[in-house]
Amino acid sequence: MILGVNGIRLIGKRSGVARVIEAVLRCLGEMDQPFDDIRVYTPRPVESEVKLPSIARNIVVPSRLPLAGWEQISLPRAHGREHLLFCPSYVIPLFARCPTFLVHHGSYEGYPQAFDWWTLNKARFIYTLSARRATTVSTVSEYSKRDMVRYYGVKAAKIHVVPDGVDTSTFCPIADRERLKQWRNKLFGADAPYIAYVGKPTERRNLSSLLRAYAQLKEETGIPHKFLIAGADLPGTSPFRRVIDELGIQREVLVKGYVTHDEMPLVYNAADLFVYPSSYEGFGMPVLEAMACGTPVIALDNTAFPEFAGGVALLLKDAQVATLKEGMRTALTDAELRHRMAQEGPKRAAAYDWHAVTRRYLDLMIPLVQARKVA
Repeated sequence: MILGVNGIRLIGKRSGVARVIEAVLRCLGEMDQPFDDIRVYTPRPVESEVKLPSIARNIVVPSRLPLAGWEQISLPRAHGREHLLFCPSYVIPLFARCPTFLVHHGSYEGYPQAFDWWTLNKARFIYTLSARRATTVSTVSEYSKRDMVRYYGVKAAKIHVVPDGVDTSTFCPIADRERLKQWRNKLFGADAPYIAYVGKPTERRNLSSLLRAYAQLKEETGIPHKFLIAGADLPGTSPFRRVIDELGIQREVLVKGYVTHDEMPLVYNAADLFVYPSSYEGFGMPVLEAMACGTPVIALDNTAFPEFAGGVALLLKDAQVATLKEGMRTALTDAELRHRMAQEGPKRAAAYDWHAVTRRYLDLMIPLVQARKVA
């Protein structure tokens, strides 16, 4: 039995969706499941650092078409009509004749000010048609499901909710204090405590407000903490670079671009606090990863965060500078709160292990395969 996978997000710079694909493939290779051949389609070969399980193979489908054209024309032509096609990144081939399983991660329309007119409307067009035409649709939170109903006109009964997951064998508390000390020395040249932010630097995630709150807290209280921005570069023209220069905190803020999967647990574990003040997320994987590591976490009390982080993370009412400053002050100084988050974070994350999430995906996939065999 064959499972096709749209692996387009595995080429180039890999983001959160790529990590989802890698995690699900790894779990499929470790679990009892009906597929004896998993074909990961890409327009060019995946890089060597993408680890595919032995059951999966990269099928390169070259094309001169742009990536969007590749998804719509080259991919369904290569896969054929018979077998299930798993589409984990918002889009299906609209004229595919095979059964399709779509995973949606959050609607752009939920926070339209983050996107230009062309990007927003292009995404809405293809995402709407994909959600309506897919054989089965899954999304990562109840909040995202409500957005899909609202913006795409998809019936709620058609949409399944399967959350994103976390590799709890990798993202877990690290007890080796010396290893964490070495990591901080590697980052800052000294064993300096730090506050961490992980992810793309966007105003949707209120990074400017967070930097201003950090600067004020440091000036008012003299905290020794550095500030780490990990996972993305900040070019010299970035508005966030201008904020850092304006605040005069160039020596306190370290921007570490791409971070390997092996380094990410160190980023979280070595931090005294992880802050992710996003105004809109379909899920929010960095928050779950930090919780899994037992790191105290601050997020906002909005969108999907209460669904998986409520009662563990410190969820703030908004991302105003004053709110973020007081939230960080509390999370750094309240020993009882820090202890509770360190204990409860890994426990909560255990329910979101990728094996459990992948099993839920399989529960949706297998009926599609069985129905096709009967037909």
